[in-house]
Amino acid sequence: MIRARAAVLAAALAVGAAAVTGCSPSGPAAKPKPADSATASSPVDYVPGTARENNAPAGTGDFADGPANSPAAMKWVQLGAGAAGVLNPVVHNATGFTLYRFDKDTTKPSKSNCNDACATTWPPVLVQPGSRIFLDGVSRADIGFVKRDDGALQITIGGWPVYRFSNDTAPGQANGQGVGGTWFAVTPEGGKAGQSPQGTDTNTQLDYQNGTAKQHDAPPNTGDMYNGPRNSPEAMKWVQLTAGSAGGLSPIVHDGAGFTLYRFDKDTAKPSKSNCNDACAATWPPVLVQPGSRIFVDGVPTSEIGIVDRTDGTRQVTIGGWPVYRFSKDTAAGQTNGEGVGGTWFAVSPHGGKVLRPTEGTGATSSAAPSAGASASASSPAGAASSPASAPAGTPSATAPSSPVASPVALGNGVVTLDSGLNFTEPDASENVAGPGCKNTGRGDLALSLDLSGGPVKIWTGCDCTGASAVVTSSIPDLSKIGFDKKIASIRFGD
Repeated sequence: MIRARAAVLAAALAVGAAAVTGCSPSGPAAKPKPADSATASSPVDYVPGTARENNAPAGTGDFADGPANSPAAMKWVQLGAGAAGVLNPVVHNATGFTLYRFDKDTTKPSKSNCNDACATTWPPVLVQPGSRIFLDGVSRADIGFVKRDDGALQITIGGWPVYRFSNDTAPGQANGQGVGGTWFAVTPEGGKAGQSPQGTDTNTQLDYQNGTAKQHDAPPNTGDMYNGPRNSPEAMKWVQLTAGSAGGLSPIVHDGAGFTLYRFDKDTAKPSKSNCNDACAATWPPVLVQPGSRIFVDGVPTSEIGIVDRTDGTRQVTIGGWPVYRFSKDTAAGQTNGEGVGGTWFAVSPHGGKVLRPTEGTGATSSAAPSAGASASASSPAGAASSPASAPAGTPSATAPSSPVASPVALGNGVVTLDSGLNFTEPDASENVAGPGCKNTGRGDLALSLDLSGGPVKIWTGCDCTGASAVVTSSIPDLSKIGFDKKIASIRFGD
C-alpha cells in the first residue's frame, strides 16, 4: 500500500477495557481483504491520472498486443470510470474496453472461479509486483488483489475480480453485459452496472444522455466549450459531468472542457442551496443549465445529479445535493487551483463528496475524557496531544457513548486501511474503509496499525461514531501508542 508514515494529531488517550468485536459494516465501504490479497507493502504503484498523461510506454499495459499474462501487458493497468452504451457508470481500461465481474466469484474472501476455458473467454486483468495502476475516476479505496489458482495476481474492485470480454472487439462495447445471467460490467465501487436513465426528465426539462459531448457531436463553442459568460444561453446548452482525475486527485468530476468542478462547504446539500453569489459567483462560476439543456453523464451516476434554483433565478447543477462550480483561476484543463481555497472549497467526487489531498489537514481535538484508571502518559507519541489529568465537569466518560464534538480540523474524505499487524505488516488481514460520513468497521478488533490516504478522519471506539474518539491526520504504525489498538469500531469521514 502507499503509506505516508506519521502519527495522529490528537487522541482520547483512554478507552474502555472491552475490546471491539466489530459493528455491522456501513455498506460497501468496509471490505475485509484476505491475507494473500496484498503483500506487506503494496505490490504495485498507484498513480492518479491516465496512462497517456503519465507517458506509459507504447506496446505495454493496456496498449500491449498479446496475452493478458505477458510481462509487457502486466506492466500497468488503467482503471477509468465512464459510460458504455446504455450503461453508466462502468469501469474501462486505457483503451476504452469495458471491465466485468462474475457472479460465481466471491468477495469475502475474494476468489476467482473463472479458469481455463473461462479465462480465455474472459481474460482476467492481471498485474505483477512493480506494476503501475493508473486511477482515473476510480477510488484507491476499492482496489485490491487476489491470487488466482495459477498463481497470477488479479485486480479486484470492491472485492470482485475483474475481467475483459473477448467478444468486445472495440472500445465502448459492453457485449458481456448479462451473459449467462452471471456476467456484468463492473461499477467503480464493484457493483453491477445497470442502465442509466436517458432522455428528457419531465420534472427538470433536462435531457440526460450517456457518454461525452464529443460522442454526441455537440456543436462547437457551446456548452462547456463556450468562450464567454457561463450564464449565456450558448454556455447553458449542455453540460458534461465526467468522473476522472486531476492534480493527483481521483476520483473527481470535470466538465467537457476538462475543467475541475468544485463544491463549497458553506453551501448545503439537504436541502440543496447555493450560498455563493455576487462576487463569489464571479470567482466561482456556478455550473448552470436551462430548460432544454443536455447533461452528458460519463462515469457520474445519473441518480446523483440534481438541480437547484439560485437566488438570481438561474438553475445550478448539483452532485449528491451539492451545488457545483468551476474556478476562475483554473486557466487550463486538469488544473486544481481551487482545491482547499479558504479551507472551504474542494474538488467534488462523483457522489458529491469533497476530495482532499493525502497530506491535507492540521489541528487537534479530543472528544472524550480518560476513563477510570487511565491517565495521560508522561510523554505522548509524536504528534499526539496529551489529555488533561482530570476531565472537566460534565465531560462524558470514555466508557459511555459520547456525542461528536466540533473539531478545529475539517474532516475530509479518503481511505483508511485497518491493518492486523504493527507497521502495516498485515499478518492476518486488512480492511479498507472509505467515506463519506460515518462508517462502521467490520474487523476493527484486529487493527494494530492504520494507513490513511486523504482525511483527516475521526476514529471511534463505539459503533455509529460513538464512544471515545481521536482525529487522525496521517498513518499510525502502532495504534497502541494512542490507546486504539484493536478498538476501532467506526470512522467518521467528511461529507
